[in-house]
Amino acid sequence: MEALFAAACFAFLLLNALIDHTYHFGCASVDRVISPCSSLLRSLAGILRVLCFGILHAQPLLFVFGDSFADTGNLRKGDLKWETRGWYEPSGMSDDDHDNKPTGRCSDGLVQSDFLAKIILGQKEAPPPERLRRQDGVDLSSGVNFASSGSGVFPGWNLDKQVKKFKRLLRKRIIGKDLSQSVALVSIASGADYADAPSDLPAMDPLLIMCFRCCWIVAFAQYISNVTDGIVDGVRKLQDLGVGAVLVNLLPPLGCAPLNTRADNYARCEKDKITGAHNKRLTHKLRDDDSVLLLDLNAVFKGIVTPKTEKLFYHRHTPCCESIDESGFCGQVDGEGNLEYTLCDRPYKYFYWDSTNPTQAGWKAVMEQLEGPIREYLGI
Repeated sequence: MEALFAAACFAFLLLNALIDHTYHFGCASVDRVISPCSSLLRSLAGILRVLCFGILHAQPLLFVFGDSFADTGNLRKGDLKWETRGWYEPSGMSDDDHDNKPTGRCSDGLVQSDFLAKIILGQKEAPPPERLRRQDGVDLSSGVNFASSGSGVFPGWNLDKQVKKFKRLLRKRIIGKDLSQSVALVSIASGADYADAPSDLPAMDPLLIMCFRCCWIVAFAQYISNVTDGIVDGVRKLQDLGVGAVLVNLLPPLGCAPLNTRADNYARCEKDKITGAHNKRLTHKLRDDDSVLLLDLNAVFKGIVTPKTEKLFYHRHTPCCESIDESGFCGQVDGEGNLEYTLCDRPYKYFYWDSTNPTQAGWKAVMEQLEGPIREYLGI
């Protein structure tokens, strides 16, 4: 039996090599559209991957890519501003494992990648941020976190740059070449790519509205397609480098984030056309790939913040940390050091920490619902 399992894992490694070979020598077109032969190979590799993870129980590696949902300190501290708010109080106030101090996480404590590390690695937190890898005592044996707050497909230290950094570390052998037992989280889900997207058109003549609305819908549909293409491209590059399994976040309901519910006094989720269109396109592009598991943050978040009966959180739309100025941010202070935000004293009663990110308790509730599907998918 052990010989059979070993053969399965050998076949998995061979298929990964074949996928890489076919990508470079004819099974994928130059525009990275996956051909039938490489798609079939990935499906077979996905089946064998489950055998390797679930039966041999080898210690997996976890590599994290994406945005503030997963960043654990990659963005340098610098002066206090929206991008660096995770390094300043009150961030980290619930994080007992880090002395309740800011660690670069955009939350009062742990974030999605930390809870994922508990599931996959049995560790208290995510693997070290790439930024810290040169420091003495930093252990990369469990993986590396490349995620950076404010990033997306296009903005910030974006997904493509993160994957290129990962590739360089592989080439320099800072990361071991055997990635057959590796898992990657790709979190392009905080909405950074859609931060400046208008929810609707301004008031104008009805005839002009019809004309502009048509053009706007076509242009925005193309933009959503470009964003989802960028995520798929990142996933394919990770697969081509040998990553065994990729977990990909779908967008949560952007209309439920405090950023969008503030105008209605946090009473209910606002109408949101972006989330559905984005998730539909991304699901269509990745649903047939057995080496990818889509994490449906939209369904899980909605299941927590929208029910009218049973409530996991007393405050489902109101953020624990709220900026006084609508255009401000949690942690902001004026020139004299006066706080320009209000702060709750019981974050565990709030699902959202700030305008877009969940609290530590919020992430715990989300990942408890996703733990079963993740374990089943990886066979652990």
